[in-house]
Amino acid sequence: MDTVIIKIYGPSKFQFRNKTLFLPELSSRRYEDLSATEIQSRNSSRSYLRKFLLHPKPSDEYIPRVEVFETLSKESNRIIYILKITFSAPKLLYWNSVQEVNENDKQKILLAIKRSLKSVGIIVEIEVLENATLEAVHACKNIPLPKTIRMREILAELGQMDIGKVVDVTETQIKNGGRLLNFWSGTKEHCFYDKVSDSLKPKNKRSDKGRIDYEKVFINQYKLQDREIFRYEYRLKKTQTTRSAVNVLLGRKPNTQVTFKDLFISDLLKNLILSSWHKLIERPENQLSLFGKIDRLKLLLHIFSEAKKQGKKAHSMNNAFISYGIATAILDNGAKELRGVVYEGWNKDHPERLTKKIKIASELTSGLPYSNNIAFVNTAIERFELISLTSLQNEV
Repeated sequence: MDTVIIKIYGPSKFQFRNKTLFLPELSSRRYEDLSATEIQSRNSSRSYLRKFLLHPKPSDEYIPRVEVFETLSKESNRIIYILKITFSAPKLLYWNSVQEVNENDKQKILLAIKRSLKSVGIIVEIEVLENATLEAVHACKNIPLPKTIRMREILAELGQMDIGKVVDVTETQIKNGGRLLNFWSGTKEHCFYDKVSDSLKPKNKRSDKGRIDYEKVFINQYKLQDREIFRYEYRLKKTQTTRSAVNVLLGRKPNTQVTFKDLFISDLLKNLILSSWHKLIERPENQLSLFGKIDRLKLLLHIFSEAKKQGKKAHSMNNAFISYGIATAILDNGAKELRGVVYEGWNKDHPERLTKKIKIASELTSGLPYSNNIAFVNTAIERFELISLTSLQNEV
């Protein structure tokens, strides 16, 4: 895990000893102090009355981003104050996110949050922190790459994938050669990049925009400048999306409240990464885009062989040739590009027909292995070995 966002509903669960560190300066009100316009806003889409942002003094400590929201209860005549805390779990402990944290670090993380908040005059008890509502989490995995496998090639292959019309795909190239590949929607995001090159970029061009001085020092200290570390982040960005994803994996009812301490349930973070990764690469169109280089005639013969296993049904040869055409088009141009060309050159009506043909093509190419690059990443994700200081020292 890396970025975590939690919310604590007060005001009785937290205290502020230095309200001047907030902009605007933090102040509390009673319901009787509200204007008629503010009271009427209860029935609008406005989510809060006032917002206060922590601006801590320069410090050598890692300080989470802290916001306080003044909201009006929709059920009763009272004001609710919400403490929103955003932090990077590994940076909280190690000042870098190359090293990873897991469920065994629960107590260390809770103590570190409490200590860092106390340093800016915010008092929150451990029990309150662990029972805070989980709004968002970035589950992640770092994978050091051998010199025979290049980040550029992995991203090029993953960029051939498609995961539906509601998801945008962007690949950003930075001047110093770094790359970032995103599959994103409003509520979740699949993000792939080189952790080392990202850490060495200027802050405004980083995928991870937290404090970076210590991370650069760490990379230099352990001679990682010339290494590539593949990073996969599965970012759940909204409370409902996070709740749904976590509860499915824990076998709970969909609307069960998810708290910060749930992240430390054994294998939850691992399963968030594994399930999201497999959903990506196991989509029929993505299976077609990710298998390794193969002679075109051998590909056709493989499809014929798989088609024969299904028996000589009507149109089975037609299906085999159609599947061959779809498979080669996706291999050469990517799944999203194929859909675009078909919809533009033929028509957009009944897209489910193309989806069905892609599924048949995927079935007839089953058994073909992933490319070496994707196979390496897939194996490393399934192993899910923790990247620690010891493992990095052993690899140097």
